[in-house]
Amino acid sequence: MYDIKKLKKALLYHRIAKWTKDYLILDDGTKVTIECSEQDCCASAGGEFKDVKLDAVITDVKLENGKHYPSFDDEWCDETESSVDVVIYHNRNQIAKAECQADNGNGDYYYSICALKVGKVEYNVLGSSDYVKE
Repeated sequence: MYDIKKLKKALLYHRIAKWTKDYLILDDGTKVTIECSEQDCCASAGGEFKDVKLDAVITDVKLENGKHYPSFDDEWCDETESSVDVVIYHNRNQIAKAECQADNGNGDYYYSICALKVGKVEYNVLGSSDYVKE
């Protein structure tokens, strides 16, 4: 799991001015995207924005609904992935959600990391082996 204090600092007290499933544009023109910040071989990471409400000031950012699970419902496939929602709030109301996922690639031998990119800075939010139950 990742510490999102720096991500929060980058987003707090801005407004979301425009959005698509691929990006948010903040009130100062900063673009926010979901990126695969690291990966090995055939692993991947990414996501999309959902449930966005415009013009509310961002007052909190949290990681929610983290889980780890098989990528396919197939007994012969060992690939697994993790997912987490980066939820953006105005007061106690959700105003945006970034649904992030990262997988371990073919045979579960590799890794990937998902990040929110704010302007030119990437903030890692999820690794492909996060939320594994020991």
